Amino acid sequence: MKIAVARTGPDPTEREIKLSTDLDLPTIELPYAYLPREVRDFDYLLTYRDSRLLLQSAGDTQAGELCIDFSDAKLNFRANSSIRNQNIAKALGLKGGSRPVVLDATAGLGKDAFLMASLGCEVSLLERSKVVHALLADGLNRLEYYEKGIATILMRMDLRFGDLLEFKADSKQFDVVYLDPMFPPRRKSAKVKKDMALLQQLLGHQTDGAQLLDCAKRLAKKRVVVKRAKLSPHLGSGRPDIEFKGSSSRYDVYLIASG
Repeated sequence: MKIAVARTGPDPTEREIKLSTDLDLPTIELPYAYLPREVRDFDYLLTYRDSRLLLQSAGDTQAGELCIDFSDAKLNFRANSSIRNQNIAKALGLKGGSRPVVLDATAGLGKDAFLMASLGCEVSLLERSKVVHALLADGLNRLEYYEKGIATILMRMDLRFGDLLEFKADSKQFDVVYLDPMFPPRRKSAKVKKDMALLQQLLGHQTDGAQLLDCAKRLAKKRVVVKRAKLSPHLGSGRPDIEFKGSSSRYDVYLIASG
């Protein structure tokens, strides 16, 4: 996949230069009126619009665009709709006033991390794609863009770059390691949301599920939570200790023996 940083003027701005340097991507000019030939040499473009970073198709207008926006109405409705009674809260093992420290080891679009942070958890997000990491960083850093309640939630979220298989934990200890691996859909005909389709193209499909689970078990103090499609097989060969099933998804919980 070929990606470029698109600038809207003849000279790149300071943030466009930084983005291009950080991601080691070329910059090209993107006029509003037409797509120049050089744009067609790329699959996707990263561009700033209305102070937000977006990933958009370089040619296919039907492909949509990807932007991390934590003010999304559906996301906040879920965060404010009895979330402590939802399966994600049950899978984390929330009891009373407990607030586990969580490593979301497959951060993706950051939606699950936001839900966990809305429950009061301190959440570290680990993302292995430089492009997705940049989009997440942009979404997390626009605190002035959000209302106070959302900004307070985002303050509990700490973004890191890296792959769980190569992750070296620092002094911070994680009660829970959360996994939502990117696997191909079981049904080829199933419709995939545009943002998820773009994410799948950026990340590719993971074939190291068992290794991810083993790494997660070594890092977690109390439990590993794996989000799966309802009918998907378990990661690895062992069965989870607990399962929380919803209409379309499932949370597999692997308890870590103390000591």
